[in-house]
Amino acid sequence: MTCRDVRDMADSFLSEELLTETNHEILRHLESCPSCRSEIDDRRRLRGALRAAFDRAPDLQPTADFGSRLRGHLLQAASDRHRSWRISRRWLALAAGIVLVAGLSGALLLSRWTRPAEALVRDAVGDHQNCALNFRLVKMPVPLEEAAQQFDSAYGLLINTPPNDIRTPDGPARVIERHSCAYGARRFGHVIMEYRGRVVSLLMTASDAAAADDVTEAVPHVIGRQMNGLSVVSVSGLHHAVLLVSDLDRAELTRLSQIVSVPLAQRLQGSLLPDGGALATLFMSPTGRTSTFDMPAR
Repeated sequence: MTCRDVRDMADSFLSEELLTETNHEILRHLESCPSCRSEIDDRRRLRGALRAAFDRAPDLQPTADFGSRLRGHLLQAASDRHRSWRISRRWLALAAGIVLVAGLSGALLLSRWTRPAEALVRDAVGDHQNCALNFRLVKMPVPLEEAAQQFDSAYGLLINTPPNDIRTPDGPARVIERHSCAYGARRFGHVIMEYRGRVVSLLMTASDAAAADDVTEAVPHVIGRQMNGLSVVSVSGLHHAVLLVSDLDRAELTRLSQIVSVPLAQRLQGSLLPDGGALATLFMSPTGRTSTFDMPAR
C-alpha cells in the first residue's frame, strides 16, 4: 500500500469504515512510514478538537427548558394519536395491511437485488485489489482459452475484446494483461488496462440476478457504494455481468464502460444461436487457431 493510498483512505480509517483486511494493510504501512503516522495522528487530533469544540459551543447546547418542552410535545402527540386512533382505527388497520404487504414485497425485491449487487461489488473490488493492484491471489490465474474450456465459454470473448489499444475521447486505454482469476467463490474473466495513469479492471462473471438475462439494451450503471475508494460500473450481458473497477471518477468510469464494456455485453447478447439450442463463443486463439466452445442454453 502506498502513502497516497493511506492518505486517501485516512478519514475512512479513522471512522472505522474500512474492511478488516484494509485496516491491517494500513497499520502495516504505518509501522514503517513516519510521514503517514504523523498525518494520521494530526487528523485524529483535528477530529478530536472539532468534537470537543462542538461539545463546548454554547449555541449548540440544549436550552434549560428543552427537556420540559420536549416532554410536553411528546405527551400532546400521544394524546392526538389516541384520539385519531379511536376515530379512524378501521381505516388505519386497512392502511397498515396495505403497508405491510408493500413492505414485504419491497423487502423481497430488495433482498433479491441488493444483496447480490453488494456481494458482486465486494468480490469485484477484492479481485481488482488483490489481482490488478497487489498481485496477492490465493489461486493462480489461468489463460483465457483454458478458462473458456474449463469454466465458462464466454471467457473466450475476452481473448480479443476489447482490443489491446482503445481510443477514447478522454485519451487512450491500453490492455496490459488478460487471464481468468478467482476471488472467494467467484470466478472472473479479467482484462487489466492502463487508462489516464490509473489501473482499470474489466471483469466478466456469471450474473447473480436472473433478470439480467432478459436485458434488451446494454446500459452502464454504477452499482453499490464505493469501497476503499473504488467504484464499480456494471453492464448486463446474456447471463453475465461486465464490470469496470477503478478509482476513477464515477462519471469518467461510466464513459469508459460505454466504450469498453457495452460492445462486449452486446457480443454476449448476440452469441445466442437463432434456434436457441446452444451458446457458441467463437474466437481466435493466440496461436492463430479458431476455436468454438458450446454451452447448453439456460
